[in-house]
Order: sequence, then structure tokens, then C-alpha cells
Amino acid sequence: MKKIQVVTSLLIALLSSASCKEALEETPYSFVGPDQIGTTTEADAKLWVNGVLNTLNSGSFFAYAVYNRPLEVDADDITGKDFAFQAMGAGNFQSTSDINTFWGGPYTLIERSNYAITKINRMTIDEGVKNNALGQLYFLKGWAYSQLVKAFGPVPIFKKSVTEGENANQPRASVSDVYTHIVENLKQAEQLLYTRTNAKYEAGRLSQEAAKTLLAKVYLTMASGALKGAQVTVLGGKQYETVGNVRRRIPPTAHTYTKQVVAGHESFDAAAYFELARQKAKEVIDMQKAGSPIGLFSKYMDVWSIANRNRGEHLWQMNAISGSEQFGNFLSYHYVGFLMANGAIDGALYGMSDHWYELFGDNDQRITDGVQHRWRMFSNAAWHYYPGKDSLKVKNSATVSTREGYLPTDIYSPDQFHVAKLSKYAQVADRTVQRADMPFPFIRYAETLLIFAEAENEVSGPTSAAYDALNAVRTRSGASPAPTLNQQQLRSYILQERQRELALEGHRAWDLRRWGIYLQAMNEIDIDANNIIKRRQEKHLLLPIPLNEINGNTSINENNPGW
Repeated sequence: MKKIQVVTSLLIALLSSASCKEALEETPYSFVGPDQIGTTTEADAKLWVNGVLNTLNSGSFFAYAVYNRPLEVDADDITGKDFAFQAMGAGNFQSTSDINTFWGGPYTLIERSNYAITKINRMTIDEGVKNNALGQLYFLKGWAYSQLVKAFGPVPIFKKSVTEGENANQPRASVSDVYTHIVENLKQAEQLLYTRTNAKYEAGRLSQEAAKTLLAKVYLTMASGALKGAQVTVLGGKQYETVGNVRRRIPPTAHTYTKQVVAGHESFDAAAYFELARQKAKEVIDMQKAGSPIGLFSKYMDVWSIANRNRGEHLWQMNAISGSEQFGNFLSYHYVGFLMANGAIDGALYGMSDHWYELFGDNDQRITDGVQHRWRMFSNAAWHYYPGKDSLKVKNSATVSTREGYLPTDIYSPDQFHVAKLSKYAQVADRTVQRADMPFPFIRYAETLLIFAEAENEVSGPTSAAYDALNAVRTRSGASPAPTLNQQQLRSYILQERQRELALEGHRAWDLRRWGIYLQAMNEIDIDANNIIKRRQEKHLLLPIPLNEINGNTSINENNPGW
């Protein structure tokens, strides 16, 4: 969505607290108050929508890097500096206030959306303009609940604003009821939103294509969680071995697991929801074929160019403002580091493991260009390289130049500083600032294709249509087409392709959970190559409800199992 230079957020919550009740008790904050907004122009409707959108890059979500940690670090393929993984990344969910944000942020978004929906419904403006504004708000509500239900299971539903009299002490609704509410909101969104071919559509705004993709993803989540007895193969397992007194990293191995049904998904008809996911994703693909400007970029790194933000493949991005205390974020700083005056990097807390790197062919642009291979560390003038398996290339680089630009003096050590740092997060206007303008990629057309491929395979087996969608993503990055596989093998391959393509975009932990293989995949690792604890228990299948919510909501008396 568009950069919002002026704070138009009308309903800033008390963000130091995380209970629904407190998050929904709003305090006027901005330069524009509710009573100052008119009711007769398109600009008036935009002010309400902008006020809600501003939530996403605020303290409620990404501004202080408190939302992306629960979103990302509890996965099998993410690693980095051990101190950054001591809470969420090590399974100590209740020891971090990030959980409060992961609960409170979506509820703040829901409250603001509900309030804005009422205000916009009362406006006397062009019907198409009104509908498009409402569609964005219904989308945001559906997305917020989809985040909550996958993380916490049964959660309270608020169908109207607390400001307008809704009881703040709502009980937890069942997983089934929450998904029903999500689908209702997203169906409204897809009917009301402009398509990207509409002359009134504005770049960066939510569109019908984004709503259909999110709805397809919700159907896919319901279906995969409900599927019984299916098997999934994961390339993972132990990441190191000790021979004598020498510890060394080892390549991944294949492990096949029989999936478990996700709690709360038992009543869902997996076959029916896979078909709905397939149909909805196909609608988006058909829109692209009919002229919607949403296709894949021709090269992988084109996806991340500043010039391509909010265009083409990017169905939904959260934008930011470089250097802004209010609308900048730490995504670039945390994932690739920022450049200090001497050219060395600081930060880079999180990256991808050697096991993830080994999922790619040698010429795949997602590692040749998508991973940083050389950098200067801290104040040390020496250059370091990654991955360690390139040692011979580095040694011979004086006589045989490399595409990575290696020099024989480059250094490597198998430690927490040498991980796959993703170049996508370095594509910012100014890498010398901590708070940069890296947009978070919520939904990309590449995922639309992978959703279709996954659902098509479950509905009809490994069809040519499933391969076409999968290979469009692969070949764009210079990877070879997928091999001929049976249904179970292709299921695993598509899940692995999501792991490759969507790394550090907020998907992997939830893909493992929705497929019912989270515990098996994590426990197969036990402790990763950088001493990060990956082993998990049944209680880790859901996040704990924040204690502020339990203490403040009279309708919630107990936490999720084990917490």
C-alpha cells in the first residue's frame, strides 16, 4: 500500500498493553481527528482507510521489529546470532513481549477497521469509491483474523467496534467459527475491491487480485490442516556432527512424516477446501492471463528493485519510509545488517541455514543473487564469505574469477555470523540507517502460483497445470523444471519450493504447522548448527495467549494447552 507521509491514524491503541480490551480502548493520536473528517468526498474515505493502514508499520506491527519475530524465527530453516533466538526462536514464547504484539496488533487493526467501516458506510459518496474503501477494510479484518487463528487457535471475534458499544470481554470463538468469519470478510473484500485493470485503481492499494489470493490461501490452510494420513518429506534433520573434537556442519537428509490433523480443523472437508483453494487461485491466474498487470518479474532480483515496489508481482506490500522514526523499520537491519562508516555491517541477526541453502541448484538466482556472499564484519577490515562449501572457489579466485567476487584473502568460519543473508532485504534507499524503507512482502503472485500448484496436486494429482504453475516460479529464477513426481513427492516438492521462494517472508513456521509436521521437523533438528534450540513440545503448536488478555478479559479463564 502507499506510503502515508502524514499520520492519519485515528485510533492509536495503548500499545504497551496487549489485551483485547485495552487494545480496543482507543485514544485520539493524530493530526486529524474523527470529527474533522468529512463525509462527502473520496478523500474523506481515504483518510479513514489510511488511518487503518498506518497500523501496519507502527508499534503495533513492524516499527520496532516486534511482530516479525513471532512471524519468522520459530522455524526449522532460520538461524543466526544465538542471543536473538533466546525467546521465540528457542520456544520460550512466554518470556517475550513480542507475543503481546502478535495478539494486540491484529486486534488493533480489527478495531480500527470496524470503526472505519461504520463511518464510511454513512458517507454520501460515489458507490464504487465507497465499496473500494470498504473492501480494503474487510480485507484487513480477514487477514488479521487469519493471523490470530493460526497462531492462537480459538480467539474472540469482534463484529463491530468497541467504540460503538461492542462488549470488549468477548469469549474465544471456535477455530471453525473464526474461519467462517474470515471467509465472510474476504468474500466481501473480493466483491468490493477494484481490480488492477480498473482505471480508478491506485498502485500500492489492495485489489481484488490480492483478496482472491488471500482467500485461496485461507482455503488451503483449512484444507491442509484437515487432511488425514498424508505424508510429507522434508529435507532437514541434524545440522552438525562432532568427529573427534572437531564439529562440522553436515548437509540435510530426507525425512518423511505422516501429518497430523491440526487442532480445530477436524470438521473441515479437506477435499472441498482444496478445490476451493484451487478455484480461487485459478481465478487470479486467469485474471493475469486476461490482462491484469500482476505477473512474475522476469528475473528474481527484479522482484526486489525499488522501482518495482507495489507493481506486478507484489499483490500486497507494507511500505515504509527510510530514516523515519515512525514509519521506518528494522527489517533490513535485522536480516542483512546496515552499513557502518567503514563499510562493515552491523546487525544481520537472522538468516537462513546451510540446510536451506542446500535446497537450491548452483545456478538458481535465489542463491546466486539472492544471498550475500561477501561482507566486511564489524570493524574488521577483512572480508568474509558464505557458504563454506565455496572454499575452493575462494582459494583459486586469484586465477579463476568468480561471480561472487571472491578473493583468496576472504575468511570463513562455521559460526553464527556465517549464514545465508538474503539480498532482498538489502534493497533499500539508504543502507546506512537502521530504520530503512524495506517493504514487507505480504502477498506475491509467486505465492498465488504455488497455492494453485499445491491445491491442484491435492485435487487431481501431479497434473500438467500443477507443473506449469510450479515451474513458472522455478524457471524465472534460472532453476531447472521440477522432475516427474507422484502426488506425495510433488506435495513435498511444492512445500519445499515455498521454502525456497518465500524465505523470510513470514510463511515457513506456519506451513509446517498447517501441514501438521511442525513438531517432527523441528525435533529432527534438536539443536541447530548455531546452538539454537529447535526441539518443541505439543504446547508449541499454538502460541500462549498474553497474560494481559487473560487477566483483563472476564470471558477468558485459561490459556492454550501447556501454557
